[in-house]
Amino acid sequence: MLKYMENLYEVRVQRKNICYIKDGVMYFKWAFPIARGGLNPTYAEKVNKTILKNIFAETKNYKTMLASPLENLHIKFPKELELSEKVIVYGLEQKQLIPTTNNLILKIVRTKEDLILWGQIASKIYDKWDTDSIYESFKTDLGKKYANYFIFYKGKNPVGISQVIRGGGCSAVYWIGVLNEYRNKGYGTEVTVQTLNYEISHKHHKFILTASDLGLIIYKKLGFKPVETFYEYNMKV
Repeated sequence: MLKYMENLYEVRVQRKNICYIKDGVMYFKWAFPIARGGLNPTYAEKVNKTILKNIFAETKNYKTMLASPLENLHIKFPKELELSEKVIVYGLEQKQLIPTTNNLILKIVRTKEDLILWGQIASKIYDKWDTDSIYESFKTDLGKKYANYFIFYKGKNPVGISQVIRGGGCSAVYWIGVLNEYRNKGYGTEVTVQTLNYEISHKHHKFILTASDLGLIIYKKLGFKPVETFYEYNMKV
């Protein structure tokens, strides 16, 4: 897990999440709160009481979530951690453009207004988030080479979104989603493929993502394979 996280270390520092490696462990000193009551995950290869204490101290105003490759960490620290949720990271190396219907028009988010719209669409797709928290979380990415946000249109109507964060020679693909009224029309696949093709056309060929059950059907058809497994824990306050 630490090796995987090191691939994204550079980009996470640039995004000002203030994470760092200490004694072979990577963890966040601070991360923005998310709507469901947690934080961006704190990643750790080795966890001990001191590290947990430091995490609690640095994030004392928030509920905190820790991610580790260790499945039964909550048994070792029953007073600090609650039962884990398994998360699988999928990877793909793709050098050739993927055939697609191009029924949707891809627009790159470049302005504050674009990002607000992106957040409005995202909050409808992912109802645990709200537009304000999305904008505040991602506004520092605007105009940066390591990040792109995409809105997909059918005519003049927004259909879906995606996000790409680059680092360590890898493109991490997040926030792939389609509005309810446009689902079951093949648009989820097209949003995914156009996002990948944008990266491929700009000479980025390695991809990682995590997947919902719905999205996994698409990703497996495109050739994504499991590359990492980690477990998310809620840290007790």
